[in-house]
Amino acid sequence: MKVVTSDQMREIDRYTIEELGIPGIVLMENAAMSIVSETIDIVKNTTKVVVCCGIGNNGGDGFAIARILKCNNINVSIVLIGDNTKIKGDAKINYEIANNLNIEIFEYNNIEHNKKLSDIISNCNVIYDAIFGTGIRRDIEGIYYDAINIINKSHAYKISVDTPSGVDVDNGHIKKIGVYANKTITFCLPKAGLLLFPGAEYVGELVVADIGIPFVSLDRINTNISIMDDFSYRYHMPVRKQMSHKGCYGKILIIAGTHNMIGAAIMSTLAAYRCGAGLVKAFTDKNASTVISSCVPEAIVESYSRENDTLLQEDRKKLIDMIKWADTVAIGPGLSNDSITRELLEIVIANCEKTVVIDADGINALAKDLDILNKRKSQIIITPHIGEMARLTNYNISTISNNTLTVAKEFSKEYDVICVLKSARTIVATPNEEVMINVYGNAGMATAGSGDVLTGIIVSLLGQRVELLDAAKLGVYIHSKAGDKAKNKLGEYSLIANDIIEHIPYVMKLNSSE
Repeated sequence: MKVVTSDQMREIDRYTIEELGIPGIVLMENAAMSIVSETIDIVKNTTKVVVCCGIGNNGGDGFAIARILKCNNINVSIVLIGDNTKIKGDAKINYEIANNLNIEIFEYNNIEHNKKLSDIISNCNVIYDAIFGTGIRRDIEGIYYDAINIINKSHAYKISVDTPSGVDVDNGHIKKIGVYANKTITFCLPKAGLLLFPGAEYVGELVVADIGIPFVSLDRINTNISIMDDFSYRYHMPVRKQMSHKGCYGKILIIAGTHNMIGAAIMSTLAAYRCGAGLVKAFTDKNASTVISSCVPEAIVESYSRENDTLLQEDRKKLIDMIKWADTVAIGPGLSNDSITRELLEIVIANCEKTVVIDADGINALAKDLDILNKRKSQIIITPHIGEMARLTNYNISTISNNTLTVAKEFSKEYDVICVLKSARTIVATPNEEVMINVYGNAGMATAGSGDVLTGIIVSLLGQRVELLDAAKLGVYIHSKAGDKAKNKLGEYSLIANDIIEHIPYVMKLNSSE
């Protein structure tokens, strides 16, 4: 599904109104109808509803919502925040209709009205937030700041129209303050800032409503941002053929694990098998090899010595032979941040001519010398979390956390890699600035080993001949959906990485039988 910015949404509206000839008042009416349709079950049994309106088109949606609720015998009143003489166009038409219907309108335009506004808000059950729309650029101050602060202190159920007021829909930044909504109904297409944190925290449940904008208006917009949905998932999944054998589903090499981080190798290897891999070979510290074999008996396990500060010549040759054998390689989980890991990465970069996934300590080794990417012969996916991305870029963690989409795009373009930047909203970015925002997953997945599982999933898909970008996007989707299924069964507090692996089959199963 496409994701748009505020400018792109504005162009969709302009083309629809000015060139297709669909009046803006029609779109405003459709928007209001869609909001009421989506929320009527919430408000029909309430004693009091308040619609908080600004003076722009978002406020116009709010005036129309109040009118439709009034016509459905809902006890509704309007709080107008701002100067009513500045209401124009379609919004003014709906404002005047609300007046003609004798809907109670309280005009809040002075801080001296704070007590009255607090009384109105405290005595309602549901609040519609139609103060600011998607075009907000400035920080919120004055009466608007006070009004949103009063709204947020209310225990009423809050419904935001198109966007929670105060959320920048391009990047998720908050304009000093924002409405904490229980539900947000956005129009036509999702906006990037509603999916990215911190903005996503203000959205609550997100619904995308159809307001009658034709497909021709949408198709004109060449947005490079998308989300993976259930339809896209089914489209990209590799096909299992009845007439096949294990060699048809990939020969995968995973370089992972040391004596004190054996679990990373186990989880990435097992996840690769759970995701459909035909053959998985683990190359690991000799002190970890027997444990991996006992925990994942399906795996082929090869080992090397870490007793010196450098690889033995025989181990180097062994690794090069395995790289030639493999259809795809993953390197990094549980390897340790040392000179041997750096050496392993250099060998992979110099010799692999297919696809490589670099994770964890592989990324830490890469961060010490990004120039080694100039020697690569393969296509590369990197999967850093925020801390690892800080080491790769020299940005601080706060900067990356607040600009994940931009940082991932910049790095991907500069170094010609697919960047899977793992966070509460994982970003998949490509060198040509195509971006996917992952909207699934949960806080329970913030646990040791979760990233190792993702690495195993992505490399498994690559082994099954899924294209590089599709493997990254699909891998993130499968990983997070498996995490959500684990959460539904176990809750967030008790979820561990192995639970994600155990629920991969239930996600994969959807492709063929549900």
